[in-house]
Amino acid sequence: MKQTVLITGSAKRVGAAIARFLASDGWEVVLHYNHSRDEALRLSNELKETYSDRKFPVIQCDLSNMDAVLSLFGRLPEGIERLHALVNNASTFHSGTIEETSPSFLRKEMGVNFEAPFFLLQSFRNSFDSGSVVNMLDAKITSNEASHAAYLLAKKNLQALTKMAALSFAPAFRVNAVAPGPVLPPPRKSDEYLKHVVDRTPLKQRVDTSDIAASVSFLLNNSSVTGQIIYCDSGLHLL
Repeated sequence: MKQTVLITGSAKRVGAAIARFLASDGWEVVLHYNHSRDEALRLSNELKETYSDRKFPVIQCDLSNMDAVLSLFGRLPEGIERLHALVNNASTFHSGTIEETSPSFLRKEMGVNFEAPFFLLQSFRNSFDSGSVVNMLDAKITSNEASHAAYLLAKKNLQALTKMAALSFAPAFRVNAVAPGPVLPPPRKSDEYLKHVVDRTPLKQRVDTSDIAASVSFLLNNSSVTGQIIYCDSGLHLL
């Protein structure tokens, strides 16, 4: 029986790279999107052409809407009866210091970056009898940089949730995380911005999306690992 994984935010960027890697690894991949319907359908068609034995269905969900989040596993695409794995990849990334953060902005950043993964993890646990979850963090969780305060606080919370859920949901469920470093320029940022970050890392090299995807695959497939965080970041977390 094929293993099935749902990847949030898998229409483009890192999420699409993870989808392609897991598809090559034999997984049936459910592609989640919010606004990027065309990109999700293009990726689905691309994967179906390469792997004709699978469907690669798409599903829409606004992860800022908690009612939609809580009902997601109850409306899986036709032909998908259960999930064996969940990758919480979708995120928002907006700048704002502590002083600049309003209540509404904090709720928005926490909603997609922490609350949605929290309730998807909870629903995954309550909907199936076993499985594996990988949460996507950020290598900067080891720092206290405040340029994106609400975002980083949400990722710090998701780090804590990863370890707490790994303990609470064992032995039937495994929960791990990947903390990427400089891989792609954030939206509205240039390659020059990314180069500045890369030059600061010990390895002084840009993280390849395939390395992040391979880290996710390792955590999904290694049945002896839970509660772990892989820093796929060219050593950024060491600074």
